[in-house]
Amino acid sequence: MNKKLPLLLIVLMLVLVLAPSLTLAQDDDRVTIRFWHVWGNVTWLPDVVEPAFEAAFPQYDLELRVLDGYRNAYDLYTLAQEQGDPPELLQGTTSNTQAPRDTGFFKPLHEAIAGRTEINGIPVRLDEIVGPAAMFFQLDGEYYELPWNASTPIVFGNMDLLVEAGVAEDVNDFAAIPSTWAEVHEVCAIIVDKFPDVDCINFGAGGWYFENALAMQGAFMSNNENGRGGGCVTEVLFNSQEAVDYLAWHKSLEDAGYWVDYGRAEYDIKWADSKLALHLNSSAAARSRVEIAEGNGFTVGADRMFYNQDVDYVGNTVGGGMILLTNGLAPEVEEGALTFLMYMLEPENIANWHKSTGYIPVTQSGYDYLEAEGWFEENPTFAVANHQLAASARVPQTAGAIFGSFAQVYQMYREVFQNILRNDADIQESLDRLKAEADLLIEEYNLLVPCEEM
Repeated sequence: MNKKLPLLLIVLMLVLVLAPSLTLAQDDDRVTIRFWHVWGNVTWLPDVVEPAFEAAFPQYDLELRVLDGYRNAYDLYTLAQEQGDPPELLQGTTSNTQAPRDTGFFKPLHEAIAGRTEINGIPVRLDEIVGPAAMFFQLDGEYYELPWNASTPIVFGNMDLLVEAGVAEDVNDFAAIPSTWAEVHEVCAIIVDKFPDVDCINFGAGGWYFENALAMQGAFMSNNENGRGGGCVTEVLFNSQEAVDYLAWHKSLEDAGYWVDYGRAEYDIKWADSKLALHLNSSAAARSRVEIAEGNGFTVGADRMFYNQDVDYVGNTVGGGMILLTNGLAPEVEEGALTFLMYMLEPENIANWHKSTGYIPVTQSGYDYLEAEGWFEENPTFAVANHQLAASARVPQTAGAIFGSFAQVYQMYREVFQNILRNDADIQESLDRLKAEADLLIEEYNLLVPCEEM
């Protein structure tokens, strides 16, 4: 008995010493799935999603890496490709959807799913993607990336200011927020008369609002039905009458002293100090607009993006980002990456992503989950984006344009628009020149990357 005791102790000591290495060996058998994204401020991803996913699928090791902005993320991903070790998943922006597709770096999502209805027991919910978001993220009826952080422009209103000005009956009267071009003028006239130190409305001079203004009037951004009608984009169409009408209206707001142009830091200060009545922004800003208001004692309302009352409303488009699947992965790695993508589309995860950020719940089951919880009833500002998209027609105009030099053209538009505002440049002539320059960029891109007819 006394002779056996030391032997037992030795065995126990060996087990304790070897336990970490045994665990490491088990961990080394796991398949690593690396996801590079730009949402460093969303703690829900590392705090909740990562441990929950790994608990549900212990065969996978999910590694999250935060990068600073879409452009930086794509540049670093390209470098990783050149070095032969890219991550399995990358968050990309919808403003350059065509260019990543043309690199060959990414595998079309529909090809990886290959007609399956579930991945590792998780339903494939792509048929639940809502409205224009479904149109936007598809090409020729197929999904090439996973729709994720999608948004649409909506108008936020300081309801306390609108009530005090006599525009709204109470802080819950969201319908008092102007929804047409003419109503914006009417409300702003009241606001600036009532509050000389308050700016009526702010929104950026960027291409996204311009693109939405065209879609709402039923106009195309580019030919071949925005590149979705069976042929590739060879020219832009944003020197149309619809484009001129929108920019003329926007210019009229500035001429009247209703619209002001300032950067994000300044508009947050103005918003917090109740010195800004109306604010057109991405619906993804709902979380920050509401939190700032709650911290400063006023109520935020929201309504659809204002449209041209003289033409029939067609619909809005979306923006935001998607998750791309790297091409050429080993089968077991690709399966793990697909498992994570389908996991992110689960209703509870869609709901929590929406709550954490303000981005729309991109699936109908995610929206239904939130509605069943009573979320939208308690937080009506967050419901506006989905209502706007539900009212939008699923047509090529609302799907958005897709061509390789899209991001560069967006930047060119901003510069032209600033010239119209600041220097009273002729709108039609400015858009004609912009079209000529944009068409050259498209021609150059199509020469470098031959356009394949769908």
